[in-house]
Amino acid sequence: MKNNTVTITLIGNMGSEAKLIEREGGKPFAAVSLATADSHKDDSGEWVQQESIWHDIVIFSPAVIGHIQGLKSGTRIKVTGTLSYRSFEMQGEDGKSITRREASIVATRVEMAPLIKKRQD
Repeated sequence: MKNNTVTITLIGNMGSEAKLIEREGGKPFAAVSLATADSHKDDSGEWVQQESIWHDIVIFSPAVIGHIQGLKSGTRIKVTGTLSYRSFEMQGEDGKSITRREASIVATRVEMAPLIKKRQD
């Protein structure tokens, strides 16, 4: 069977501090939200910031959990990981059960990504 793992790298700001979640009968993992936004220069040379997009990040590696737990909300980080999809059941407005799918990024590496301002001479 072919491995369809996709590596993802995102740079953005943490929306909250990482939350440690205890799994029943398993090892804990951490979860954090990450905001990313694209920007570009318009025809007049001004920077235009696009709307923020929120990503759910989960972390299973104890070393990476230890690193991200020391970071505060708003910290700019670079996350490298893989896409993970899951299905879950929920109740619809009409009371019927419906199946939803969601994607998360399973982080294998998290590092600081400070903005580097270019010098203007």
